[in-house]
Amino acid sequence: MGRLTIEEVDNLTKSGVLDKKAVEELQTKGLVGTRKRGIKYYFENGKGKVYPQLYFQGLGKKTKPSDKMATFRVEFNKLLSKHGIKEQ
Repeated sequence: MGRLTIEEVDNLTKSGVLDKKAVEELQTKGLVGTRKRGIKYYFENGKGKVYPQLYFQGLGKKTKPSDKMATFRVEFNKLLSKHGIKEQ
């Protein structure tokens, strides 16, 4: 059995199949993703599409991003939405 996406879980919740408690239990068992996929943005360089990305090297499964990291990611995403081309 594969993992469910957040979008699939949202649809099941809206249709009344799952409740909040069931979703939390599925997430703790690792059967449901815990984050939504973002919108992809790209830039063109004359030869093709270039996709910018942001990651924090050294951040592992047992550590969480700090508040500064989260704020930085939000600002990075704002810049992408302002300057990048939204992928359809």
